[in-house]
Parts: sequence; C-alpha cells; structure tokens
Amino acid sequence: MTDHLTANGEEIKVYDLERIDLSNPNIHESAALLRKACMESGIFYVINHGISQEFMDETFSQFKRFLDLPIEEKMKLVCDKPLRGYGPPNRSYIDDKTKLKVGLAETFHIGIDVSEDDPTAQDFLQGQNIWPPADLLPGFREAMHKYQQEATNVGRRIGKIIAVALNLSEDFFDQPELIGSANANYNNMFHYGGYGAELSNDVVGSPPHCDLNLITLLATDDIWGLQICREKNTESLVWEAIAPLKGAFIVNVGDMLEILTNGLFRSILHRVVVDHERYSSAAFMCPHHDYIIKCLPTCISEENPPKYPTIRTGQYIYNRLVQMAASTVEKEVKG
Repeated sequence: MTDHLTANGEEIKVYDLERIDLSNPNIHESAALLRKACMESGIFYVINHGISQEFMDETFSQFKRFLDLPIEEKMKLVCDKPLRGYGPPNRSYIDDKTKLKVGLAETFHIGIDVSEDDPTAQDFLQGQNIWPPADLLPGFREAMHKYQQEATNVGRRIGKIIAVALNLSEDFFDQPELIGSANANYNNMFHYGGYGAELSNDVVGSPPHCDLNLITLLATDDIWGLQICREKNTESLVWEAIAPLKGAFIVNVGDMLEILTNGLFRSILHRVVVDHERYSSAAFMCPHHDYIIKCLPTCISEENPPKYPTIRTGQYIYNRLVQMAASTVEKEVKG
C-alpha cells in the first residue's frame, strides 16, 4: 500500500487505521484497540463483520440500478423531510476555509419506517421511506431494507466493544433507545461524480464535517477519496488519506459519542475528494430522537467535569442541520 498521495499539488500522507476484528473472541483485546483508535483519531476498520462480499456487491448493484433510472423518475422520490428519499446533486460552491470547490453527491436516504397512523409520524426525523415503484425497480426496496438491518446488527456488535472500552456493561449500547432496535438508524447511499460532474482532486464531494451520530459504518468501492483531519480545531487543517479496504467497514466516531464520552473519544473531521467516480454507503447508528445525550458517569470525575450540555437527540440533530443548511446557503450566495 502506498503511504502518500498527491492532491491539490501537495503530498498527502496515508493514515494507517487500527483493525478491529469482530471474529476475535477476546472482547477486551478488541476494546483496548478500539479505545486507542477512538482516543487518537476517532476512526478504525472493522473486519470479519459477517456481511458477505456477495451481498455487499448486490447492494451496490441495486443502487446503481436506481441511479440508471430517468431523472424524472428519481425526482418523484425527493422528500422535504430529512434523511428520506432521493437527494439530487446540489450545485457547487467554494468552501471559505479550504478554498476548494464543493460538488455534493447524488444520494438515496433510508430511515426507519413509521406507519402513517403512528402519533409520531409527523415528528422531525420520523415518517415513511420513499421507494421507486416495485414494477420499475423490483428487489430494490427489499435489498435496501436487508442491508440496513445487517449494518445495524454489525453496529450492535461494535457497540458491545465500545461499551467494554468505556467500562460499561457490555449491553449498554444495545438498549432500544440507542442502537438495539434500529429505531433511529439511517443508511445513505452516495454516488460521487455523476451527471458529468467535474472530477478533480480540487473538487470535494463531501465538505469537511463531523458526523452527528454515535458511529458511522462506511462501505466503499475500491476508489480512494476519504480524507481525515485529526486536529479539527486548528487553524490550518492537515489532511490524511484513508485507504479503501475490501470487505471492511470504515467506522468513525460521531459527535454524539464524543459528547457521551466527555471528549475521550473524538469525532473525526473528514471529507471526500472526488477525482474519480465513486460509490459508498454510510450506515449511521443514532439514538432515538427522544434520547437524552449526556456525559457518561465513567467518563467524568471531579478533575474532568462534564464539558458538554445535556440535550435530546432530535433537538441536537435539528440544531446541527439548521447550522449546516445556513452555512451552505451562505457559501452558495458568496460563490
């Protein structure tokens, strides 16, 4: 494997991730590796997770079939609620801090279905998924649902290792309001470089950001693109590339896990550079929207009091999405 890449005329170092093996029967050994990774960077590989390569390939094949639909059919599936349905590529803008052009991906968003007669169906982040007609794309809905459930099961297994790493009971994150019932987990499929979009290492397909949730399970094709910055609060951002690893998930810490651990585990700033057409899937493990996020007792002390305010999951996501939307609109106007 190469240890450097060239991007934007500069050499970018390749950051070597820890590998957490889910087939390892020694959970304490895995927890020690995970704790080290989450404290140093907030990102790691998960291997031997139990999802077959054949099914991963089928999931991406189904997504590509969806992308091949006429644009007028896909636009029927655009939703005005977050994290549901089709997301067409947004027009480009210039990021103020990095001065790079941002051209966002074509996406398909899947959440947890809530029936129309459920009293929470109209709540923020709740509702039903939007699917193409079965006769237009047979098998797509079933494949996406199965992948979401399989990824959630992997997330639950990772949650057990995280719990041990934090000196909690092994089933802590398996609570229904956390990862246990998949009641607030989401899966996004991404296509970078579609619609004749500009492909260049000067174009960012996903602008610098930290994920909002607990952990994200990222599956990619074999195309490079993901880059991280381990020191997100510095004025000058130093980017490092993450190698795609066939058959593995790239797992990163999100803001909610950083809050729960009182900053012990670090949510990782990352971006995607699109110099080649690229496909990926991100499964976001997220607490139920009513879950109250607050620092865990095992992560606070008199010497290390809570650094973050207590807040409900739904309110936190809403606040962050509003911030992100306002920032994007401002940059588009400037651009």
